[in-house]
Amino acid sequence: QPWATLQHAADTIGPGDTVLVHAGNYAGAQFTTSGTSSAPIVLEAYPGETPSITSDNESTPDGINLEGASWMTVQGFNVSNRSRAGIRAVTCEHVTIRDNTTDGNFKWGIFTGFCDDLLIKDNVTSNSVDEHGIYVSNSGDRPTIRGNVTFGNNDCGIQLNGDASEGGDGIISDAVIEGNIIHDNNLGTGGSAINMDGVQDSLIANNLLYDNHSSGISLFQDDGG
Repeated sequence: QPWATLQHAADTIGPGDTVLVHAGNYAGAQFTTSGTSSAPIVLEAYPGETPSITSDNESTPDGINLEGASWMTVQGFNVSNRSRAGIRAVTCEHVTIRDNTTDGNFKWGIFTGFCDDLLIKDNVTSNSVDEHGIYVSNSGDRPTIRGNVTFGNNDCGIQLNGDASEGGDGIISDAVIEGNIIHDNNLGTGGSAINMDGVQDSLIANNLLYDNHSSGISLFQDDGG
């Protein structure tokens, strides 16, 4: 018999497990169990269906939250109108966030912190009320942000921030930001289509930026190492 909630899945699964989620409206969930390099955990929509996250998880004001959950994939969800982030991943490594749609979340569509070897690919992140579509923060190295569409966000389309004040070295290294479409952002306080503080030794290539209401690509040191 199918399980009723994502949180039950989060509390039950282990390395190598795949959770297939049918279409429907679900409460969010917090995942704390890690997979391994040879046995990752996959949370994904059932083929041809799109499940929606319509309330925050029980632990944080986010939809899907990965709290120290490494070697995990989140794929195929619609996460809208959450209190903070649609999808959040912190203190982790080798996380993939792919083929999701986030819209109208209060703070961010996708947020990560202290997350190394991250892949954010083929998502649509739109209309974040307060800040960014995608925010990679807290000196997580080797993030790849590829093939996403981000628009209508109050601040930046894509923000990378080393956040020296939060600990770590305050530097994001070896980032790849390519093939993204970023338009009609910076509706509120400004920012850039691609905004980077404390980023070095990285590649920004083949992105399409248009009708953003402040800068296109900005690189600077404020709270970066």
